[in-house]
Amino acid sequence: MKHIAFTIDEKFVRYCAVTMVSILEHNEPTDVTFHIVTDGIPQGSRDILSQLASRYGASVEFYTVPPEAMQGYSIRWEGQRLSMVVFYRCILASLLPPSVSKVLYLDCDILVLDNIDELWNTDLSGKALAAVPDSFVVNEAYCKRLQYDTSYNYFNGGVLLLNLDYWRKNDIEAKCREYYRLYPDRVICNDQDLLNGLLHEHKVLVDMKWNVQEGAYRMPKDKNADWVPPYAETILHPSILHYSSRKPWQYHCMHPLRHLFFKYQDLTPWKGENVLNSRGARFHRFVHFLPYTLKLKRGKYVDLEKIKSKVVGHGN
Repeated sequence: MKHIAFTIDEKFVRYCAVTMVSILEHNEPTDVTFHIVTDGIPQGSRDILSQLASRYGASVEFYTVPPEAMQGYSIRWEGQRLSMVVFYRCILASLLPPSVSKVLYLDCDILVLDNIDELWNTDLSGKALAAVPDSFVVNEAYCKRLQYDTSYNYFNGGVLLLNLDYWRKNDIEAKCREYYRLYPDRVICNDQDLLNGLLHEHKVLVDMKWNVQEGAYRMPKDKNADWVPPYAETILHPSILHYSSRKPWQYHCMHPLRHLFFKYQDLTPWKGENVLNSRGARFHRFVHFLPYTLKLKRGKYVDLEKIKSKVVGHGN
């Protein structure tokens, strides 16, 4: 059984549903149990997610975290967008049943586009978690701020395979709280900084294809339109796609794979829902895109079709 965890509040129910469907479309549903950790979402929202999973043959468990469980934590980055639920992944070991020895935590701005067996079967012996580097280049500034050697790299918190047995045996939850209390000047990016700072020596880094973030599709300022990134295959065929900055449900999103979100959303009760159904949003998008359409501004993203043709041509 594959155990997959989400931590959400009410505003992320729709996006959680989309991520769930993307998983179920590429994996055996009867082998999946979702663990949805919330701040107390309404019963109607629980019913929607339960029925969605049931339709495929998967199962869902819900957990409500009382506010006092987050005492001592606070949102220090992206406070306008994020809530305390981001820290819920730090208490999964005590929330989930002892019979669940490991869990795949996923953010809800993610699409799973592949079978996850390879990721799920990562060897976690003696390790707290498996994760994906935050970028293709080591973020030295983050490592320096968290005061550990850059050789350990810095991972993104959106996809985490957690060894819950290790967490329980080593009381990682208590150590998370203590680290947060002792080093408030280091922890800027909320739980992501916290987990990197505490567990940088106790992790496994896995292939970038398991967490392909929005930045991987950006055109570097020092490259021209003919540039083909050395990680072309990864961005052309992501196993897990992470809309980590601009979200596809925002009118100004320019992500070249934005359309995939709506493909999977159409398999949920939110079929057809789109901010661009609004005339005002369409106008704002038109204005936003106009400088790029008129070539007054350089495109922000790589041209995937052009890259695909160059990669195929090179292969021949």
